[in-house]
Amino acid sequence: MRRTSLGIPAGQRPPDLERTQHGTGDCNGGEPMGRWIWINRRYLWTAAVIFAVGMATGYLASDSLRQVLMSQLTQIRDLAVQVRAVNNPAYTVMVIFLNNAKVAIFFLLTGIVAGIPAIVGVFGNGALIGFVLAMLHHQGVPVGSVLLYGILPHGIFEIPAFLIAAAFGLKLGWGWWRPTNGYTRREAFFQGWRDAFRAAGVAVAMLAVAAVVEGTVTPYLLSRYVLQG
Repeated sequence: MRRTSLGIPAGQRPPDLERTQHGTGDCNGGEPMGRWIWINRRYLWTAAVIFAVGMATGYLASDSLRQVLMSQLTQIRDLAVQVRAVNNPAYTVMVIFLNNAKVAIFFLLTGIVAGIPAIVGVFGNGALIGFVLAMLHHQGVPVGSVLLYGILPHGIFEIPAFLIAAAFGLKLGWGWWRPTNGYTRREAFFQGWRDAFRAAGVAVAMLAVAAVVEGTVTPYLLSRYVLQG
């Protein structure tokens, strides 16, 4: 069999080139962050679309989803009451961070089940936000102000962190069930886990920043521009 100077059979592309020339998220763990995010964009876009659809559904179908989402909202309110009772900013930040980190890690680790828990979780989080905005709108609270002062300050870190966790949970599940770009099922499985661990580090770091902002800056902005407005 005739071989090239690289020792590869003529007409056959090097496996690494074959697997990395496609923008489908198959890369090694040493990729720069920007490129790593870019080549995994289909999973990130999928997670973002699911979140947006969930948010729109929660807002537009708030009456139909009230019974389902009110139980989740009640749990969040109960936790908020407990946190406020302590009246310690550091404790507030810690509780927010641990709760959010637990959700993000859940999205990642359960991705192996075809990514279904991540899909349901991201949709549910979006629906809950949309539902809360709809409730506030019906109560005459300016939704734009709530978004600007109550969600955006910490949401610019928190929401992308959840989307990253969900996206690589999806990759972990889909890559194992349907390997692409010449990967065997085993190779896709381990590649998915490598990316999942990296995604966990990125998500946790972003959630730490989000928790600090949500526990300190967001309450001030809400009290200053929404509750007093």
